Parts: sequence; C-alpha cells; structure tokens
Amino acid sequence: MREREKERERERKGMRPLKVDTFLSAPDLLARHLLVRRDSPGPDTPTKQVALMRPFRGGAVTHNGAALYRETVLQPGDVIGLGNHFLFLYRDPRVTPAPPLALTLPWQADTSTPICPSGLVDRQEALRQYLGSTEAVLKFHPRHADALLQEIISKNPSPDSGGGPLAPAYLLSIMIDHASKHLDPTLTPQILLKSANHIKEIVWDNIKEFGDKHPTQNSTEQEGEISTPNVQKLASDLRPLMFWMSNATELLNFFQVKVEAMEKEWEFEAPGDPVLTADMDTCSEALAQLDDVIMHTFQQCVYHLTKTLYSLLPTLLDSNPFSSEEKKDGARGAEGEDKEGGEGEVDDVSALPPKVAGLVEVYRCSLMLSREACLSPPLTSQTFGYLFFFTNTSLLNTLLEREGLFSWSRAVQIRTNLDLVLDWLQGAGLGDIASEFMKKLSVTVNFLCIPKTRLIQSTWTSLQEDHVLLSPSQLHHLLTHYKLGPTRAPPASWAPLPGTELSGDIFESFLDHPPLILPNETPRLDLSQPIPSPELQKEVTRLRTFLWGLDQDELPANQRTRL
Repeated sequence: MREREKERERERKGMRPLKVDTFLSAPDLLARHLLVRRDSPGPDTPTKQVALMRPFRGGAVTHNGAALYRETVLQPGDVIGLGNHFLFLYRDPRVTPAPPLALTLPWQADTSTPICPSGLVDRQEALRQYLGSTEAVLKFHPRHADALLQEIISKNPSPDSGGGPLAPAYLLSIMIDHASKHLDPTLTPQILLKSANHIKEIVWDNIKEFGDKHPTQNSTEQEGEISTPNVQKLASDLRPLMFWMSNATELLNFFQVKVEAMEKEWEFEAPGDPVLTADMDTCSEALAQLDDVIMHTFQQCVYHLTKTLYSLLPTLLDSNPFSSEEKKDGARGAEGEDKEGGEGEVDDVSALPPKVAGLVEVYRCSLMLSREACLSPPLTSQTFGYLFFFTNTSLLNTLLEREGLFSWSRAVQIRTNLDLVLDWLQGAGLGDIASEFMKKLSVTVNFLCIPKTRLIQSTWTSLQEDHVLLSPSQLHHLLTHYKLGPTRAPPASWAPLPGTELSGDIFESFLDHPPLILPNETPRLDLSQPIPSPELQKEVTRLRTFLWGLDQDELPANQRTRL
C-alpha cells in the first residue's frame, strides 16, 4: 500500500515512477535499497548523461569502500557494496575500452601505509595542513558530535569570548555543513535541535540575569534620574542578548536552507515513513526554538530601551533649544569632544543640547549594539522601527494631552528639537526609518507651527486636506484647544462639516506596533569562502585540534600520529 501511495505522490509532482527492476535477497537489504538513475543532460553537456546513485534511507551502501549516504556520480570501474553480502562493479557499455577490473579493492590498497615511514610523514604533513587550513571545513566523527557541539557553545557563550560577533553561528554552521554532506542523514536533524536547545538554554539564563539587574518594575527610579552613564550601562548589559539575537538569526537562515535541501532529498523516500516524519518534526522543532530565541531577545531589548526612552522623551517637548544655557552647554560639550577625539564621529551627540543629547544617546547606544553584534539589516531595521514607533506614539499622545503646548511659540521649540534628533538620525543612517515611523508626530508639530494669522484664515476642509494623517477627532481637538489668546474664540471656519465623526479616540494605541517578522533570507555566512577573520581561524584551528585529540585518545599508542 505504501509503495502505491509513493508512486501516486510522484505522479502528482510530475515525476517519473520508481520501479524495482533488480531483486536481491539478503537479511540486511531493504525492499528499496539503492536508486541508480541517469541525470538529464545539462546545457553545457547536451549529449552527455551522467549516472547517479543514492541509497534509500536506512540502506547500507558503500562506494569504493566508503559509506554512502547521499547521491553521487558513478564512474566506470566503481565498486558498489550493498549491505554485507553484495558487491557490484559498475560498467558503462558506452565507454570503450572498458576500464580494468579493480582487483585490489580501494579500501585494501593502503593497509601498509601506517607502518611505512614515508607514509607516516605524509600523514603528519597532511594533518598539519588541515589544522591550519583556511577552508571553512570542520571534519568530525559522528560519535564526537555531542562533544564538539558542547565545545563550540561553552567556549563562545558571549560577545567577549574572542571568536568574533558571529562565532557561534559560523562554527555551528560549518559543523552542520559537514554533517549534512558527509555523515548519516539522521544525524543532521539531531544536531540542529541540540544546537537550538543549547542556545535557548543560554539565552534564558542571560534573560534571567538581565532581569535581576534591571527589574521590570523599579519604583525607586525617578524619571529624571536616567543619565548618559545609566543608558550606557543598560546598553552594556544588553550586549549578550543582542549577541544571541544576531547569532540565532544567522543560524535560522542557515537551518532553513539545510532543511529545504533535506526535504528535497526526501522526495525519493516513501511518503509517511515514520523515520522521515520524525526527522522532519525534529527539524521543525529546531526552527521553532530559534524563533523563540529571536522573539524573546528582541522583546527584551526593545522593552528596556523603550522603557528608558519613556523617561527621556518629555525633554523634547519641554526644553528650549534657543535658551542661552542650552546653547552654552551644547557648545561646551562639542569643544570638549573636539579636544579629546579630534573630528567627531558621525554618531557623536556632544554637539547637541544636553537634554536632547540625553535622548539621542539611547538611539546611539542601540545603534552601537546592533553594529557590534553584526545584527542583520532587516532585524536592525525592525529594532529601530519599533523604537521610532514608540517615540512617535509616546510623544504624540503626550503632546495631545498637554493643551498648554498648543501654541506657535512652543511648537517652534518642539519642531527645532525634533529636527535636531532627525538630523542626527539621518547622519547615522537611520533617517528613512525614523521619517517613516515618526511621520504623524511631525505632521502634528508642523500643524502647530503654522503662523497664527495664516491658521485663522484656514478652513476645516483645507486643514484636513493638508494634514490627512490626523484623524478628524485629533484635528478637532487641536483646533478646539489652540491658544489664540485669552479673549479670542476659534473662528467659525474651523468648525467640522456636518456629519463628521468626532467620537474616535484622539490618542494613538501602543498595540498598533509593527509586528516582528522573523528572517527568511539568504545566509550571510558564506561557507564557500575562506574563513573570514583571524579570530575565527584561531577558533576553527582549536576545534580541529580538539577533535584530533579525541581521535588520538581512542587509538593504541603505537598508532597515534604526532604533530
């Protein structure tokens, strides 16, 4: 029944049915053990067809003496082993003259090498070359997978471990890459899940440790007590969470590519096979665990950053950028920075008025965090999108709540402070994101900046057309409470048109924040290129030496290789 289901599934996908045309009997052979097929001619070789073979899941197959787990090219003269009872020599009748028989099997050819002095020297030299190779390869035996995984995670748990910002993701990727290409297919899903579980365990510990330092409710901390050193301390404590958010993102992208490749390989297998189903469930669980890590680290980072922003944002509405005190303090800070560091960096905040600089420091520290962690551009954009959404919503609601700010003179001060912030963000490369999420705040402040004489001459219809982002209830609230003067009433032209819906809430909802979109993009870690940094090279060499040591410990003393 399962075989018929399999054939119907292949037909639905437009694939040729698989038929058993060679029947063998042995206790270790499966009903479907090995698939041999001709590959379709490619554009570069339109007349040449390549012979390919691949074992079915669970089928013991050797190719020239080496265990075969995945599809490979067959060459005339290759020796194929099925289980422990059958050996076949592959011949292609189209190839003439036929290659000689392999009278000495490949795995028997070099049995004398270990006791040959020159062979021993060659092995030592090959080992040295491998240990120091810049190729993104990490070979290991399946029995050492757990030890290798533990070694990678335990020696690279934080941004200060020394391997670089993406060390865990890179090292786990080359480990998984080797397993997916050269080891038993059942091993890869297990490594994926174990890696994700290890990372989740570390991140949960980091979140708990961070929570102990920065409790969610802190009644002793007053709004005005948040200073630049406090913001920098918060950013420093967030580094481990940002580090693992970045690494989990890269691993998720890499895992998704590997899982898609495995699913493609499984197309040849019987649908509903319990082993394959279990492997697919394992892969899905691994992806879900990384999803959890990214979501929780993102939530923790933006929550504590916005909590800090909430205490600092009112300064944007209350401080006067034109006061002599603000100008002196800003100039003094800029001069001090110039003396210490020469030309200021693009992210420098010292030239800003102190109260505005305190707010911008939150954005600056957030930007430094994302850069240090090599956070992916899409996730960086989403992080700042959330911060700017919160900035817009919090400031706009506070502005609408404080009717004393509804005047031209106060609005010009707010507009100037807002421009200082937006200009800094533009210089830091965040201008487009900030403009998108803070658009409604800008429109509201621009409305309040309209000269009084011009505003009095405006009508409800023209104001609505010029400020379409404002809801009718928000526009009506601004006009009703605008400070025209102690004795002047709002002009009749400001009255809403009959039938205008004014019952809507004037305040923006914090629940309308942009959703976190989990990454699904091409991995940035290119394993086809040499190891990208000296720090990673040192760590890969250390892991290769560690694995070599495990191999040596399992050998008799007279068979060990010295470096």
